[in-house]
Amino acid sequence: MVLSKVNEIIEKNKVAMLETLSKLIAVPSVAEHGSEGEYPYGRNCADALDIMLSTAEKMGFAVRNYEYHAGTADWSESMSEPELGILSHLDVVPAISENWTSDPFTMKIYDGNIYGRGAIDNKGPAAAALYALYSIKEAGVVLNKNVRLLFGCDEESGSSDIEYYLTQDKMPSMVFTPDGSYPIINIEKGMIRFSFAKNTSDPVDSMNAGTVPNAVPAEAKAVLSDGSCMEYIGLAAHASTPEAGENAITGLLALLAEKEGYGDCAALSQLFPHGCTGGEGFGIEASDEESGRLTCVLSMMKAEKGKLTCTADIRYPVCCTKEKILEKIRTLLGRYGFEMNVLIANDPHKVPEDSHFVRTLMSVYEEETGEKGRCTAIGGGTYVHDIEGGVAFGAELPGYDYHMHGDDEYYPVEHLMMTTRMIAAAIIKLCGGEG
Repeated sequence: MVLSKVNEIIEKNKVAMLETLSKLIAVPSVAEHGSEGEYPYGRNCADALDIMLSTAEKMGFAVRNYEYHAGTADWSESMSEPELGILSHLDVVPAISENWTSDPFTMKIYDGNIYGRGAIDNKGPAAAALYALYSIKEAGVVLNKNVRLLFGCDEESGSSDIEYYLTQDKMPSMVFTPDGSYPIINIEKGMIRFSFAKNTSDPVDSMNAGTVPNAVPAEAKAVLSDGSCMEYIGLAAHASTPEAGENAITGLLALLAEKEGYGDCAALSQLFPHGCTGGEGFGIEASDEESGRLTCVLSMMKAEKGKLTCTADIRYPVCCTKEKILEKIRTLLGRYGFEMNVLIANDPHKVPEDSHFVRTLMSVYEEETGEKGRCTAIGGGTYVHDIEGGVAFGAELPGYDYHMHGDDEYYPVEHLMMTTRMIAAAIIKLCGGEG
């Protein structure tokens, strides 16, 4: 009965929630690092946070601004420390306006879908969390445990917002983020990212392949010392799912390895065999039933003034340790004369699926959707990767492509409402709501 009443109020607050989301989408809150003054990620991120905190304050929640790195809205200022945290973010990735059907920073609703940058990633779910908590309050529900909504401003470019927050405050014992996918992401693979370089005598004048360290490169081109060019066209994919693409760098290296005098290219082709994405060249293949297989991608390569510089990305399952993986890689790279520099070495993240927290969230998903829930593991990282006990719960439903990070990003209105209902149900079940 309590939840039924809350859901009625959620429906009543639908227009207000969409108005708040419209205000948030209107702010092009792409984080600007190195910003001077009181706004660490630029004025736009600060404006988005101001909108959210002022709305929450008018609703009667206790708000705090962590020097514009992040902000919080607590159910009650008088209760004990929050035990449940719901973590979302207000920064967005850039949008190229001319590639969109409409202005990416003007919210539009048509065919039942909300269009705009941040609609699903992650302003829509942030608004859903706020209005879920507000609807519980309006329904007169009494919570036995305090709840904290956390709004970050730097998820898309490093999560330094959370690092700062943790210097000022602590996380609740239970945390979920609606910045992933349903049902629940409880395992995230570990990540290793490293660069390596050496001076080479290979007759390559120039090469600049790959644009980011976390993607399979789709194109690689080399200008050789005799003036000729060699090019390889592959297929782009995310580094966490390299089997979905074809690596243009390893394809080009395989061709160069067949030529006389390309010893370093041949060595790299052995370490990163074309068509192999499991670390076979380093002897680090691994997999387990709960988190999947290790993936290894040579994602960037540059040749300039007689020097080769490369970057690689590894996602490894919970059965591995970063120390053993790095030891093997360093040994083999050293054998071929490459100097290695570790850029990232993160441990896997795992929350037991039989915990009360996870089982409660799963029951909420199953009751709302009528579908059987399951825990999933991913090769990418979510906002809670470094938060002990944190899981991702929403906001993507299975089988949908919401154009996240792409042109015409959207979120169906009904999915937004469903997420709001599920967040409200999770709060009530985890925090002992009584009417």
